[in-house]
Amino acid sequence: MTFRFRAFASIAATTFLAGVLASCGGTGETGTSATTAPTTAPTVAAVAKPQVATFLILQGDTVRSPEGLTDEEKTFLSCTQQSRFPQGSRVVWRYRVLDPLTSKALDDKAIKSFDLVLPDGKTAAFKYGGHGGTKEAPAEFFWTAGFSVPKDYPTGAFNYKIKATNLDGAIGTWDQFKVPAAQLQIVPAGTR
Repeated sequence: MTFRFRAFASIAATTFLAGVLASCGGTGETGTSATTAPTTAPTVAAVAKPQVATFLILQGDTVRSPEGLTDEEKTFLSCTQQSRFPQGSRVVWRYRVLDPLTSKALDDKAIKSFDLVLPDGKTAAFKYGGHGGTKEAPAEFFWTAGFSVPKDYPTGAFNYKIKATNLDGAIGTWDQFKVPAAQLQIVPAGTR
């Protein structure tokens, strides 16, 4: 039993000595001693910059304005989604601009420019505001732009583009699918 105790004591002492040497800088080959605490460079917490969107998401549709509609037609054609607009009618684009980092809709305080580019290259600025609304269902806020189709406007595809830019310079664009049946169409007056 004495031999076991001595063996145990020797192992314990060696382990203790190795621990002391390690805490003092190991083998003594470094300039650190037991009486001098090792110095380390102070760590500076990295301050993360807030993320800024590099692009914008555009979400919207086209509806027919009540312009040029009879009172009866207004009840079922006004402000309904459409892709076919007769000569003499008014096309209205309803859009939201979304920040991709927060999914929140951006209002007129966050947007630098928001334009509809018509087929002839002319632009119409989108305007921000509340639409509809009742006591039970408050108004929804979104962006709108419109184009009154002249009565003699050529029929066929109406190719337009949309571009929004926020105050930080992020851009969102929208272009129609290049599938003729899916594009906005101008149809002869009197056609739906």
